[in-house]
Order: sequence, then structure tokens, then C-alpha cells
Amino acid sequence: MKLFSFILSFIVFFISLYFFVIEIPNVNNFDEVIYIILLGILIVICITGIIINWEYFTLRKKNRIILFVSNSFSKKAKY
Repeated sequence: MKLFSFILSFIVFFISLYFFVIEIPNVNNFDEVIYIILLGILIVICITGIIINWEYFTLRKKNRIILFVSNSFSKKAKY
């Protein structure tokens, strides 16, 4: 589910960035200003989604490391 959310945020980010760049020169009235602001908010939401779901990839790398820890307190005492 996190992978799907990450991919979806990534795709929507680039689509909204594309429309944001195309619509910037065409701002003539207040309605278009509101549209540009909403696209900017969508871009910020997508960046937040990418940052939140980025830990999915870092956790997978950390799980591959196997550590062997020796604890002297849990050993059986020899009498």
C-alpha cells in the first residue's frame, strides 16, 4: 500500500507540475489565480506524500542487515 501511495504521489506531482508550468503565463483573472494556488497546494501535498512514503525504501535496506549480538548476561552459568 505504501508503494502504491508513493508511486501515485510521484505521478500526480509531475502531472500537476506540468499543468502549473503551462498555466502560469495564462493568468488573466482571479479564477485562474485560484486555480494556480490550488495546483501549488496539490504539489505541496504530493511532496509531503513522497517524503512520508520514502521511508518504505529506507526500511527495506535496513532490514537486510543482520546483526549478531552476544549478551553475556543471558548465558547459563556453569557451576
